[in-house]
Amino acid sequence: MRGKRAERLAPGSLPPIASRATGRGRWIVGVFVYRGVSSSEIDEPVQRLTARLDADIVTIAPGSGSVHGVEPSREIEVDHVVDDAPPVDVLVVPGGLGWKQVIDHAASRDWLARAALDAKGILAISTGSLLLASVGRLDGRDATGHWLADADLAALGAIVTGGRTAAADEGRVATASGALAALQVVDELATRSRWVEWMRP
Repeated sequence: MRGKRAERLAPGSLPPIASRATGRGRWIVGVFVYRGVSSSEIDEPVQRLTARLDADIVTIAPGSGSVHGVEPSREIEVDHVVDDAPPVDVLVVPGGLGWKQVIDHAASRDWLARAALDAKGILAISTGSLLLASVGRLDGRDATGHWLADADLAALGAIVTGGRTAAADEGRVATASGALAALQVVDELATRSRWVEWMRP
């Protein structure tokens, strides 16, 4: 994703991740971001997903302002806080070091639960699966995530597959162990999401 404005960057630093709102997209991909989120789990998987859907991208966070992502270190511009976020067609929940703080943030949990209920497609990556499970959206469903968090994922109600990717709810929900694994499922998730839209009366 490209930044909204050109900025002077320190040598070797990466530009901020920002939304892509062309105004032409019929679809909105909402990316949940927070301090310590893994920027690699946002960048390429989201670009590929939005290219398949010709979608606009919005970033949604617990609070306003930019957040600092890690792996690699990168700033992420925030479009909406959870209290004023628009409806999203496809929800992306990346993982990261800050996931535990989000679980304790009631407004974020409420928004994730609503967005996941209404979205045509959901992609949760690494510890993002824990966030999705914490709001009950992986209860009794096949799921995967970061291999060190398998026990936590199971404790939150998911059926841990141990694979690099897993699908549930007839393909509406895709989980992946990391950014590279997410790239394996985005095409199928986009196709399935389009099919759901086409089948609606």
